[in-house]
Amino acid sequence: MRHFSNEDWLLYIKDELEESKREELENHLFTCDQCLEIYMELVEAQAEELPCLENEGFTDGVVTKLPKKKEKQGKSFLQSPIFHYGVAAAVTLTLMSTGVFQSMTGIIGTVEASNFSEQKQSVSNSLMEKTLSFFDIIGANQEEGEK
Repeated sequence: MRHFSNEDWLLYIKDELEESKREELENHLFTCDQCLEIYMELVEAQAEELPCLENEGFTDGVVTKLPKKKEKQGKSFLQSPIFHYGVAAAVTLTLMSTGVFQSMTGIIGTVEASNFSEQKQSVSNSLMEKTLSFFDIIGANQEEGEK
């Protein structure tokens, strides 16, 4: 396996290589642990050569420029989740006590029972018709192939 020199890795780190050579070095890093270790050491050495940036006051300056959040105002009782849950529970209990849900289930049951027998016949008939038309198409293609 061919290894690359430290100079090649430094050029790679500084992004001073042509694209084909750069791709070759990248692919080599995936397969060679020895070169990866050399590369990592050179990256650390390059990082030490960079000037140290002091940002002690940077964060504080940004935070002070941000708009101040308004103080929490008291929510009205109508906006609280407890009120919404209470309204939902009251409506549910009212509908249950008047029998609305029971009458709905009875109507749905009769509609389903009447449609079930009609759907069963129509589904089986349509399936049979589609199957027969499929066989007709296959037979017509075979007759054309024989001619």
